[in-house]
Amino acid sequence: MDTLDATVVVPTYNDWEGVQRCLDALANQSLAPSRFEVVVANNNQEPAPPSGLRLPPNALIVHVQQPGSYAARNAALVHAKGRVVFFTDGDCLPERDWLDVGLSLMQGRAPLDRVAGAVEFTKKGAEWTAVELYDSLHWMKQAEYAAAGWAATSNLVVFKRAFDLVGPFRTDLYSGGDREWGERASVAGGTIAFAPGLRIRHPARATLAALVRKQRRVDGARFLRERKRGWRLYAPPLRRMLPSIRATRRLLRMNELDLFRRLQLCGISWLLRAVVVLERTRLAYSSRHAVRD
Repeated sequence: MDTLDATVVVPTYNDWEGVQRCLDALANQSLAPSRFEVVVANNNQEPAPPSGLRLPPNALIVHVQQPGSYAARNAALVHAKGRVVFFTDGDCLPERDWLDVGLSLMQGRAPLDRVAGAVEFTKKGAEWTAVELYDSLHWMKQAEYAAAGWAATSNLVVFKRAFDLVGPFRTDLYSGGDREWGERASVAGGTIAFAPGLRIRHPARATLAALVRKQRRVDGARFLRERKRGWRLYAPPLRRMLPSIRATRRLLRMNELDLFRRLQLCGISWLLRAVVVLERTRLAYSSRHAVRD
């Protein structure tokens, strides 16, 4: 039986510093702490959190041995006592009114209806680097995702009952599980709305290596899903190693940026196209799994 208004689910993997900042932001919510709980799903191999972690009184940590953020979210849902579930990530910072706004938006909605919130990327230093800028331009487009019937779990509000009706996240996926679950909910009759006033802040990836890892994780998981639908042989589309004319044209037309920055973004785009081809080839002809992060 649900005994609270809300449960916040926060999966984490090797980022206790980020989780601490997220917990501090949740401890500062305008919604009274007695009305919600926070469940941190620790997906690290080590079950114990750092000794200095400041855990609010309304928060608990569950250790999840099965790897993957979707397995971690499923485990957190088992402990959830809230009527409404707020999903975010361990490196995200919800705005102070996040829970109040989300609960208000869920009033009057059907059990399978969902709300996708806005994701605002933040930079590490005083100026945006090319990598940070590329990351902020290409990911977490929640308005577009919601129009397609799903949302990233970095900022998603769902009735807990929806998981009884649709089922849990797929635990064999390291990426794309939020889309797969959202599409199931939409097929079952649920609606999803984008709410720009429901905001969290998300740090943009600051290094090219981190951007490459994300591209490998996302496209590797997509390739494995496609292969399960019937693919048997894979011939690398070498033309994809070449720059995309459409993407290059779009980046070069971003006149708010100087020419050097636009060329940097084009270079990152070209590199990641090659990363996609190499990762798909690796997965097609080896027994290795998709990268986790």
